[in-house]
Amino acid sequence: MAQRDDQARRVLDLSREEAERSGHRYLGPEHLVLGILRDGASGASRVLEAHGVDLPGARAQLRRLVDRGLVPGPRPSDAELLGSLGIDLAAIRRNTEQSFGRTAVGWADREATRARRGGLGRVPRTPLHDPPMLISQAVYHAGEQARALHIEGIGPELLVLGVVKDIRTPWPRCMNNRWTRQLHASVGLPEGYGVRLGRCFRRSAPTWTSSSGPYWRSLGRACPRWARWRRAGG
Repeated sequence: MAQRDDQARRVLDLSREEAERSGHRYLGPEHLVLGILRDGASGASRVLEAHGVDLPGARAQLRRLVDRGLVPGPRPSDAELLGSLGIDLAAIRRNTEQSFGRTAVGWADREATRARRGGLGRVPRTPLHDPPMLISQAVYHAGEQARALHIEGIGPELLVLGVVKDIRTPWPRCMNNRWTRQLHASVGLPEGYGVRLGRCFRRSAPTWTSSSGPYWRSLGRACPRWARWRRAGG
């Protein structure tokens, strides 16, 4: 698996901030695009902007996806919800790690949320767990592109290629299990998240064209340019 380069790690940090800014309690492919645009220092952001996709416009398109029910609206964080009950999540995390050690707490959290056979798990997530990262397929496809282009590191350009491939490709059946559905529900994702975004990308109905279509279509048009740019050593 190709390693992410420093710029890609910065993009991931910015993507998390964009997810937080949107009130989303997960990190999805849509946030990766925002992170790349916000970084503004990569060939990917320049190609996106050349195709009419800038950061304010992308944020506006994401809000339209919220209005259509394809992604969730703003939600309070676990810390905010527990705080409303008088529970200090940061203090619980700090005291637990001091008592048992960070490694032990992390192991317990993984065991509590680990998917079992048939997609079953004890719980989909815990408040001590970081927001789920729903970008594994996009990163996988970016790695596939890196190998195809003989590139050692995964940069922002390949991340966006991975995003486009992800939303164009139907999710594997193993991703549609009870544990995944519970995880998605725990952060407010609508039923069929990912599948419905992919359908919208592939569909050309007027209702889609008039709302968020230009955003995703621009990504699709940019793909060949990225591939040529990377092959040329850009």
